[in-house]
Amino acid sequence: MNLESSFFSTFKITNSFLRCDLADDSLIETTSPQSKRFSRAQGLYGTACQHQLAIIMSMSFVFVDGPNNGSCISLLGNNRSIVPVRKMPIVSDTGVFLLTGGYAIAQTHQADFKFGDIIVGCNVIVGY
Repeated sequence: MNLESSFFSTFKITNSFLRCDLADDSLIETTSPQSKRFSRAQGLYGTACQHQLAIIMSMSFVFVDGPNNGSCISLLGNNRSIVPVRKMPIVSDTGVFLLTGGYAIAQTHQADFKFGDIIVGCNVIVGY
């Protein structure tokens, strides 16, 4: 089984070092915040660098709609927002994704540092 999926997430960011936040954010189909939600990004992220915006993430993508409903993939990695394209490994999975492996490619599409809002596009590739 192979899955190649694109999605977008909206979440709050801060750049204060040693800050750790929990997330329960919508994963949506397009960059529009009103786009259809098909999954949730649940986990934690924290600032990982004193000199630039770099976030260490442990995030589970919990599918809440469609054929993958109830399944989950989890990633762990350094999400350096200043780098245009970032790769992070899929380290765990459940449901239809059990015993798969893969990676996520993240790209910032929109950021409002004044209010701490960011929209990140992500392509996820998993397979046996």
